[in-house]
Amino acid sequence: MVGGPHVERTLCGFGGDDRPAPRSLDPAGFVGGRPVTPTVVLVAAVARNGVIGADGGMPWHIPADLKRFKRLTMGHPMVMGRKTFESMGLLPGRRSIVITRDPTWQAPGAEVADSLDTAIARAAETDELVMVVGGGQIYTQAMDRADRLEITHLDLDASGDTVFPDLDPAVWAVAERQEADGHAFVTYHRRRPVTDLRELLHSMRPELLDGEFVYCTLPGTVAPMGVTPVATIREDEGLTLVLQVDEAAAARLSGTFRCRQITLRVHSALDAVGLTAAVATALAGDGISCNVIAGYHHDHLFVPSADASRAMAAVEALAHTAALPGRLASSAAPVRATDRH
Repeated sequence: MVGGPHVERTLCGFGGDDRPAPRSLDPAGFVGGRPVTPTVVLVAAVARNGVIGADGGMPWHIPADLKRFKRLTMGHPMVMGRKTFESMGLLPGRRSIVITRDPTWQAPGAEVADSLDTAIARAAETDELVMVVGGGQIYTQAMDRADRLEITHLDLDASGDTVFPDLDPAVWAVAERQEADGHAFVTYHRRRPVTDLRELLHSMRPELLDGEFVYCTLPGTVAPMGVTPVATIREDEGLTLVLQVDEAAAARLSGTFRCRQITLRVHSALDAVGLTAAVATALAGDGISCNVIAGYHHDHLFVPSADASRAMAAVEALAHTAALPGRLASSAAPVRATDRH
């Protein structure tokens, strides 16, 4: 949590804590000889416009948030950046593991790590719960590692130079929310990646993106300078780039398959199977061709520009039909856009 000098005095001024002591671990993060995967928790206070800090401190003072911060972190190792540590100082009852690229940096009572991974591994040597408390760059690096978020949402906009990463509702679910005067304490849990095909299809939220694209093929393996493809495929025969039509023309690249992009927003596991096959089958049932490119977070369809509206209707119909008892698209029974009702 980014904070100014007042944070140390305020946090240290509260009384004792009756929370149970953290579970004792063997050296190197083992319990009873078994390795432990730590639970990583991000703790932050965030303004309505995403600001968390200004000039190394917090542009607000909310005692209830400081009390919650102490309650959440007491007895657990805290991972933070150097500026955050220098802002809040050494807090009692908690290990402070500071990430810095400066090998000469040190501070009394602080432990030093050269990376987030090293800091989390060091924290996990003594505790199953690792608290990441700032600043902005550390939060951004830790988002993909986090299991839980403890956020104080402030009902105000603030001026500042540090912001918290955007929360993707497809990834983070609200587990608990406590409203207060001018702020809310919210606990988020990471959603489990979906593998069940019916659930995948039902939760799918297709989005038709702006612009038109073309597929451009080039010899070699290096894209021309100045182009920003939305997809790049390297094959033995050469390079395929998916570019906006205007960008391809400006680069004097010829393209084929003039198309629109539909992003399938769904939080699927990387090993989930059947989603793109079901979507492609549904589109084929309506006579619509498509190319599918799988991304880390979402799958992306490229459909002929003239068929974009019909493709959106077909995909939306597929998601609707998946929610109906006993109805699920398969290669044997494609769902057409006309099957919506």
